[in-house]
Amino acid sequence: MPNLNSSLKQKLVKNMTTCTLEPIREWVSTDAQTRKLLFRLEDNSTIESTLMFFRNPRTGRERRTVCVSSQVGCAIGCRFCATGHQGFIRNLSTSEIIAQILFFMHRFSDNTVEPVKGQRRAWLTHVVFMGMGEPLANYDNIRQAIAILNSPKGMGLGFHQITLSTAGLIPQMRSIAEEPLQFQLAVSLHAANDDLRNRLVPINRKYSLDQLISSCKEYTSKTNRNIFIEYALFDGVNDSLQNADELVCLLDGLQCSINLIMGNPIPSCDFQPSPQETALSFQKKLITSGIRTMLRVSRGADIEAGCGQLRSQNLVNQN
Repeated sequence: MPNLNSSLKQKLVKNMTTCTLEPIREWVSTDAQTRKLLFRLEDNSTIESTLMFFRNPRTGRERRTVCVSSQVGCAIGCRFCATGHQGFIRNLSTSEIIAQILFFMHRFSDNTVEPVKGQRRAWLTHVVFMGMGEPLANYDNIRQAIAILNSPKGMGLGFHQITLSTAGLIPQMRSIAEEPLQFQLAVSLHAANDDLRNRLVPINRKYSLDQLISSCKEYTSKTNRNIFIEYALFDGVNDSLQNADELVCLLDGLQCSINLIMGNPIPSCDFQPSPQETALSFQKKLITSGIRTMLRVSRGADIEAGCGQLRSQNLVNQN
């Protein structure tokens, strides 16, 4: 670019990078619908991100969802989460967050997706902040990343195309409710009483369920948006009909839907996913109580790309 003056060139050299992550290893699920990438960052830290495909059998429309990591490691320490077991190392920058999405777009886009009239062509359909880390603990960089995803000059993704998941950082939930950002909020609950949630999601010792649900109600009142409640089912841990009854009582009066997720096994925890019939009974109990509840299809567990399975890996062992 010979038309740039020397001072600007020096500034770009000092402050700008064109590559913030490097793909190291790739895994593909047996059904070829999920891909997991291990990335090396510039400081030699590593993260994992996933790309998931889903085709609607009725309409034939395909969803292409990138599950984004927001931190190297995680300080929340959920018992069933591989990321939490490795501890917290650092936050990802906004550019490192966006770079994960751009990698999948550049790698797998075939440029055959027809654009919606009046909108930019976009191969990507959804982004979920459900990878490694607690997104709201990296507040400023997540806020900037969502702003880029929303922007017509960025990726032009709207409210229903972005989901941010949190274990329940109440001050940040209150702050982000004030932001002019388009996204859906999901709260990782996984238990409906404090004793059990203290064991499963340790942040509950700081922000109790009463405080969290009150904050969720504040959020829905402020934004007029529905909240998604995420609940991973583990055999004999949180999947009884009594647990379902507790959940119904806890969520009374909250504008929400529930996503039930089959819990995934990880090496550092002996939890096992609930049997299918138990999960269906749990779902039926919630639905008959008047709560919209979906039992999500488990994806990528065979390559450790499912909920709670992402983690940093030692590069020495990758060759």
